[in-house]
Amino acid sequence: MAMNKYPIDGNVLAPLFKRFPELNVQQIAIGMGINPALMRQYVGGKKHPSIDRLIDIENYLHELGAELQKIKL
Repeated sequence: MAMNKYPIDGNVLAPLFKRFPELNVQQIAIGMGINPALMRQYVGGKKHPSIDRLIDIENYLHELGAELQKIKL
């Protein structure tokens, strides 16, 4: 995973969403088809996503970034 500047043994999602407050946890979850309450638990550290789920989240964020880069104003 490319989020290596965040601690691997801890909650990697909380610092990510803190660093980018523009990212809405609920909307990211909905876009991915994840239950928003479960995603909030991941971010809050109450539940721990599997490595596969973390990869899914990372891939979704990369796809979102690619879509944002296509915007022409």
